[in-house]
Amino acid sequence: MTKKWTKSEINYLKNNVGKLSIPTIAKNLERTETSVEMKMKKLGLDHTRIQSGLITMGELARLLKVDRNTVKSWVDNHGLKCIKRITRKHKKYYLLDPVEFWNWADGNRDKIQFSQIEPHSIPPEPDFVEEERRKEIQGGIEKYRVYRFWTVKEEKKLQELKKKGYKNSEIATILNRSSISVQRKLSRIQEDVTT
Repeated sequence: MTKKWTKSEINYLKNNVGKLSIPTIAKNLERTETSVEMKMKKLGLDHTRIQSGLITMGELARLLKVDRNTVKSWVDNHGLKCIKRITRKHKKYYLLDPVEFWNWADGNRDKIQFSQIEPHSIPPEPDFVEEERRKEIQGGIEKYRVYRFWTVKEEKKLQELKKKGYKNSEIATILNRSSISVQRKLSRIQEDVTT
């Protein structure tokens, strides 16, 4: 026979989903992991990361069109706050509050290329973002970007475009890279072929 959930157990579950792993919650409540998972599902808490309203470093990086390591660098070296959470069984995420991100971005405008961010893709978008986006587009401003690693897919696309006769500047536009980045990558690929 199943043990009925008490109000205090349900409150404990609600307060600790996303903070503690399911095995830890189960152990603390003296329940099985399956029981905890089923109760989470009944309460609508089974998508623990989504429940938090936070976004992962990877999601933020995609929305900003930068490498995940750039966001990690902002967290490690430039004061962007993040929260380490455990979701489901043992999966760990570094999560960011969009409001905290925008507060940080307001003081670190030089690090973000606002014109690359789709409007309202990270709600709630403050008024200064549209103003910065407009300034960058009208002024043709491109801010210094931290190195973004090349993916295998990008390397293949680079080689295909070069074989088709595209200029480095055209390839740079297509791949959202600088011309110098394209030139250097092509040189490194050529070096690898000759050695």
